[in-house]
Amino acid sequence: MKVLSVRDYRKNLAASFDRADEGERVIIRRKNVLYALVSIGEEDLTLSQQQQREVDELTESIRRSWRQVKDMESGKLPAKSAISFIDEL
Repeated sequence: MKVLSVRDYRKNLAASFDRADEGERVIIRRKNVLYALVSIGEEDLTLSQQQQREVDELTESIRRSWRQVKDMESGKLPAKSAISFIDEL
């Protein structure tokens, strides 16, 4: 593992990405702080089942709130303040 300055990293950008693609951790030093360039796979970008459930629950909560707003606009429900909506979330 080699530590590159920002200048060296910029001069050899393609080579640095090639090294990361091969599984090597490329370390870049900027103002005495170290950063790592690493390749990540598709599995690193997917949500866990728990995370997906949380996203689904939040999405459904937003949809319910949106339906309530539409129902209030059409007169099907009495109007509420924005604070009331936030309190329900």
